[in-house]
Amino acid sequence: MKQSSEKIYSNTGNSEVLNRVPEGAVHILDVGCGAGVLAGLLKERGKVVDGITISETERSAALQNCRDVFLYNLENGLPVEIQARKYDCIICSHVLEHIVYPTQLLQQVYASLHNGGVLIIALPNLMHYKSRIELIKGNFPYQEAGIWDYTHVKWYTFKSAQKLLSHFGFAVIEADVTGELPFNSVMKKIAPATVRRKIFCFLKWISRGFFGYQILVVGKKQSG
Repeated sequence: MKQSSEKIYSNTGNSEVLNRVPEGAVHILDVGCGAGVLAGLLKERGKVVDGITISETERSAALQNCRDVFLYNLENGLPVEIQARKYDCIICSHVLEHIVYPTQLLQQVYASLHNGGVLIIALPNLMHYKSRIELIKGNFPYQEAGIWDYTHVKWYTFKSAQKLLSHFGFAVIEADVTGELPFNSVMKKIAPATVRRKIFCFLKWISRGFFGYQILVVGKKQSG
């Protein structure tokens, strides 16, 4: 198995995170920027993005879309250079589950935001119904990616993710989950996308913690 610094995280960009970046936010910090895909989408919108990664390979790729990319271990908080700057929005997309002790990091993230700035976090939901089934069966099936990524060292629920931001002084302005319907491959064949979305919204109403695969929380730095 590869260490965290050896893994390369590159995807098509987390659209749910992207959609929550305030339109008026200009300077953005992507904590755990991966190969810079999300930064590239933000750059297309006229944003100025700085990134942080623990992987030299990711850093080289992310530099194409970021103003600066810092090679740094987030267990130690934020790089000194970052702490000297202020941001309108900070993103931690699938990052905090890799951090053993997030206290220093989140304290410094809060300090690095302008008043009224927002922190957007995305996390895998350990209490998703498929994970619950595995836990009931006595399994903890580590995998290369996803909820069971073997480099995850912390696990969060829909409720604990909100409490985490509140604990560090953020006002939680949005908390939601994303995911798919049970038996989604079958549902795609028998129900149009609009119907599937309505059904999933109903399931979220029943229990976000049970049906949500990805947790999304937006916290705002309060003035004063």
